[in-house]
Amino acid sequence: MRLRNTRVEVFYRGAMTASPRPHGPLPARVYWFRRALVLGTALALVFALARMLTGSAEPDPQSKANVTAAKSTPTPEAGPLGPQPVVTAKPGATPTGTPPPALAQPSGPCALDEITVTPVVGTLQGGGTVPLTLQLTGIRPACNFEVTADSVVAKVTAGKKRVWSSQDCPSSIKKAAVVVRSGAPTTIQVTWNGRYSDAQCSRSTDWAMPGSYQVLAAVIGSEPTSAPFRMTSPPRPVITVTPKPKNKPKGKASKSPTVASGR
Repeated sequence: MRLRNTRVEVFYRGAMTASPRPHGPLPARVYWFRRALVLGTALALVFALARMLTGSAEPDPQSKANVTAAKSTPTPEAGPLGPQPVVTAKPGATPTGTPPPALAQPSGPCALDEITVTPVVGTLQGGGTVPLTLQLTGIRPACNFEVTADSVVAKVTAGKKRVWSSQDCPSSIKKAAVVVRSGAPTTIQVTWNGRYSDAQCSRSTDWAMPGSYQVLAAVIGSEPTSAPFRMTSPPRPVITVTPKPKNKPKGKASKSPTVASGR
């Protein structure tokens, strides 16, 4: 028991005599400086190690800046980079849209009672040959028809007075093979010589004077259709008088002086 108490007393005394102040041949401030240096070095190593461990997990500042710039830059919308050229259609050009429907093909010859003849006239000029336009339409989609003076007739009247008839002048209707359709009229022309006609279609009859007339046209054996028109006077010829050049006055020829030869 005495030995145990002695050991405790010695330990207590040793602990009491252990002072944190440095002891040695050098001054105390030297030992404190050494301790501070060791402690600072240890802290620097710990900080460097922590920086190395956490630095790899942080993003690169340059990459972060690029990502930020990419997010902040607006994406341009797809569209034209400049003014678009204006496309203009050429005059007379056919639009490249839906093609026109194909015309019906003739299924055979037309019957006379299937065709209607319609005059299309307006203001015409007299004093010479007068063209009369006729349009043919049918009741079938398409059929063949031969235009002759025996199948088509045209007549010009002034009121109730008969002026001219293609039956008097059969040469006014030219023979032609045409296709008559129900959806698109076929146009032909009858030539009126501008005169009253007789059975011989002579050229000695009177000219039709300017005024109001009516043309009637039909297929032989069918009811005619009519259209009014007005015939005007032909333009008056312009007579240009060219003045004759004035004759130069005839003067007497002057005699040349005679020179006497000296001897």
